[in-house]
Amino acid sequence: MSIATLRDENEQLKALLAQTQAALSEHQGALAASEEARRRLEVILGELRRDRFGAKSEKLRPDQYHLPLEDAEIAQGILDAAQERAAAVIKGRSRSDPDQGSVKVET
Repeated sequence: MSIATLRDENEQLKALLAQTQAALSEHQGALAASEEARRRLEVILGELRRDRFGAKSEKLRPDQYHLPLEDAEIAQGILDAAQERAAAVIKGRSRSDPDQGSVKVET
């Protein structure tokens, strides 16, 4: 091969490389734009899901953190009242005794 042929081939390869790099840059730009559009659509879809279905059930709002404690306190109060009534029955007292300290509940 002559030097002129090698020089021409080198120039052709440089031109082909420049074209390939330009095409790659164009494709990367299109990919970045597509990825940004996908991300925006996911955000919109997430907002629509929250509007339609509400917040995820696994997550509690801050005002809901104490609900299990309140339920336990209510249950403990009911249990204590039942134990007091049972103790009063065992001792032979009736619910209407004024010294028992419980309130008579009408049903």
